[in-house]
Amino acid sequence: MRFLGKSKEREEELTPVKKRGRPALPRGRRKKKEEKKPWGKFERYLILVVLGSTVALSGFLALSAREWKLPGLPRLNFANFSLEKTFVFGETAKPDSFKEIESAFKEETKGLSGVYGLYVSRLDGSGSYGVYEDDVFEAASLIKLPVLVALYKEAELGNVNLDEKYILEEGDKVGGAGSLQYKPAGTAYSYRQLAQLMGNQSDNTAFRIVRNLLGDRKIQETANYLGMTKTSLSQNETSPRDVGILLEKLYGGQILSQESASEILNFLTNTLYEDHLAAGIPSEIRVAHKYGREVHVVNDAGVVFSDKPFILVILSKGVVEPEADEVFPNLAKLIFEFETRE
Repeated sequence: MRFLGKSKEREEELTPVKKRGRPALPRGRRKKKEEKKPWGKFERYLILVVLGSTVALSGFLALSAREWKLPGLPRLNFANFSLEKTFVFGETAKPDSFKEIESAFKEETKGLSGVYGLYVSRLDGSGSYGVYEDDVFEAASLIKLPVLVALYKEAELGNVNLDEKYILEEGDKVGGAGSLQYKPAGTAYSYRQLAQLMGNQSDNTAFRIVRNLLGDRKIQETANYLGMTKTSLSQNETSPRDVGILLEKLYGGQILSQESASEILNFLTNTLYEDHLAAGIPSEIRVAHKYGREVHVVNDAGVVFSDKPFILVILSKGVVEPEADEVFPNLAKLIFEFETRE
């Protein structure tokens, strides 16, 4: 017969055992984990110091990388303080003369608000140079350049007839630059005329019509094909070098026939905006250029048809517009004299 009671061994197994003076927990119950205490004042202070130092250092580096300039404000004067020296590997050393003109450009703009980017390319193939030439800037109306190229490329492929008429609609009209906004709906313009208005007047309404005709994808594909790696139609962004690449290939007949290229360059000559880049070049020298302007942005870029022709691109960001208006002709003159000296 089996007893229903517990054996002695079973009783010992179920009996809690005391260890080191602590009461034993009944079997099947776990010791509750100690709750973590919140950070004390010291820990919180330490985290704030670390975060504050990181933000301050990031801002310090960002400002020092662009000569202590803030958008639309006078530059901060921190003498020549610098945390580090930048070393660039894998690039061919620039001629001393290029370094000389780059330094002169920086000297001319260092006391001004904002950042000025420069790209110059000699069309005889003897070299190029720049200042912040690979930085991204707002393109403003310079974004119309790849649109013009895309339009004429599509025409050469037979996809667009430049002499076909477009009937202006009220919904096409855009304020800002250009005279089309003041024309009555129902007026007819050929696509060639719209291209001329885009180049000569920087007409925003003509730009909208041509952009809708081509589609953003086709325009962006054209920019990519040209090698404009930092240009975005949707973001209205570009770089000095990107604009220079387009103008180099347009001038050299590398992207369009000579006839098409010449027509576009004619549209960019003697424009309504001759008081910036062109104002620093002697009046007898032809300048085919595209001007653009937005809040705290003044841009101008073109082909200078001197005896030694060259591409000149000057973009800006965070500038005080009256300052930029005043300095642009001086910068153009500086580069022209350097490029044409014996």
